[in-house]
Amino acid sequence: MPNQVTKDMKTMRLFLLAGVALLLAALPLSAQEQQEPDVNQIINNQLENLTRSFKLDEVQVFFVDSILQYNYPAMMEEFARTRKTGASNQDTYQAITDKWMAATDEAFERIFTEEQWQRYLKSAYGKEKKRRDKRMSERSVAQ
Repeated sequence: MPNQVTKDMKTMRLFLLAGVALLLAALPLSAQEQQEPDVNQIINNQLENLTRSFKLDEVQVFFVDSILQYNYPAMMEEFARTRKTGASNQDTYQAITDKWMAATDEAFERIFTEEQWQRYLKSAYGKEKKRRDKRMSERSVAQ
């Protein structure tokens, strides 16, 4: 069990680091040119971690890669469009992240087996999904 806790902590750290990197890239921190995170590296790390953690087969790896290759750049593009409007509210960027990560989770649920999905929900990914679902629910009630 301690080994599983260590794996979950590593998974959570990787996921949080990827999220922080994406959020930091989106926030206009200064007038200086910002260095965008290497989205391909984030995608590759995420794919490797998901493949290992949930024992994805080759077809699932292909689909997960395709999902990540579409969703992460699309999220970054939405960040860029939002940044151009002059928005600097962190909640705006959190809402964008939540939207794209929810779409990613929905796609994963369709391609994972029931056992993989249940493990996903119990992992750091699932804990983040639960927090994201709560934020999204609170935002929809507030509107």
